Amino acid sequence: MARTPRKGIQKDDVLTWLGYALPVLGGLLGVAYVNIFYMDFINPVWAVGIGAILGWVAARLIRKVLG
Repeated sequence: MARTPRKGIQKDDVLTWLGYALPVLGGLLGVAYVNIFYMDFINPVWAVGIGAILGWVAARLIRKVLG
């Protein structure tokens, strides 16, 4: 049985993309924050990790609302 081709971007595609993109964007924003607002007591690894976790939480919330 042949599968019919999909047309365009579907909701599931966007939700899958958000699960990967938002943690990466959060980590990138953590790097940017450390580089813009340099403070001696902030470890850049913590800023990247916290940004990635916040991005993951945002992705989960968006997926719950849309999904």
